[in-house]
Amino acid sequence: MSTVILGCRGQLGSELAQLLPEANALSRQEFDITSRELFSAVLDPLKPTCIINCAAYNQVDLAEDEPEAAWQTNALGPRYLAQYCAEHKSRLIHISTDFVYGIKKKPARPLTEQDLPDPRSVYGVSKLAGEYFVQTECQQSLIIRTCGLYGRGGNGNFVKTMLRLAREEKPIRVVDDQFCAPTSVKDLASAVLKLQTIHATGLFHFVNREQVSWYEFAKMIFTITGMDADLTPISSTEYGAIAKRPQYSVLDCSKYCEETNSRIRTIKDALKEYLRSEMA
Repeated sequence: MSTVILGCRGQLGSELAQLLPEANALSRQEFDITSRELFSAVLDPLKPTCIINCAAYNQVDLAEDEPEAAWQTNALGPRYLAQYCAEHKSRLIHISTDFVYGIKKKPARPLTEQDLPDPRSVYGVSKLAGEYFVQTECQQSLIIRTCGLYGRGGNGNFVKTMLRLAREEKPIRVVDDQFCAPTSVKDLASAVLKLQTIHATGLFHFVNREQVSWYEFAKMIFTITGMDADLTPISSTEYGAIAKRPQYSVLDCSKYCEETNSRIRTIKDALKEYLRSEMA
């Protein structure tokens, strides 16, 4: 079996590359999924039986001004991958996001794979389009929606940003009316491999267990580390982000737990382990 990991310099891609040292890990510089003419030249010699797509345009606010760039990477790129995998009878694992939801009011329960998407941003729309392309173009595909990733590699994450701002003794204003489940890249990478092992197909949710507002998550970071931070809760309106975020995007992972016979760590437990490594 030959596995190719795309987007290997991001948080998830770099974690998977460490877990699968035998895989061919490619960065965007080595293979741009938006360049359809490169597919045969780059992928054919590798003879992939499984492609894990971690590549994405994830600049949520910038996507409002660059919709074409977001669409190319998040929608058309996955479509080209799905077509390639279908033609070569390869398996495709594609990573998506909670931003496909746009629910404003907090519902009575976390969102399942059967709940209808309703994206409110260019980023969310482009990622949902990518999901649809993958589902329709490749039968042997697996789509995993996740949220708020933090881990090694990549260009930073919410946890690292909070730690940096606290060290710089800067005022920190974080929204307290958006609820989700920030997720450890380490846990997501493990989930990807478990689903691959059982040859799962279709759509799955995976996030760390329980839920928090972004303010509560920031407060949790500083409580665990014992750092003194000037932290203030604000509303989404006060924050004034360019792109609209889901007010509630907590994902139900029952399907994943049942099919892999697994129990997912809580947000707090996963965060504690990550912070131990960051603060060491």
